[in-house]
Amino acid sequence: MDSAFYTRADVPVWRDPLSAGWRAHRNLLLLRLRWHERRAATADQADRG
Repeated sequence: MDSAFYTRADVPVWRDPLSAGWRAHRNLLLLRLRWHERRAATADQADRG
């Protein structure tokens, strides 16, 4: 993936609605991933302590 594509301020979102939808979907997936990583880390700490 080209990260410069997501940070271009000169292209309005309305010109590429699929890109906006993809970014929203990607952000949700990353949010879920971080949530699961945090949950696993707290479970590991509970097992140790």
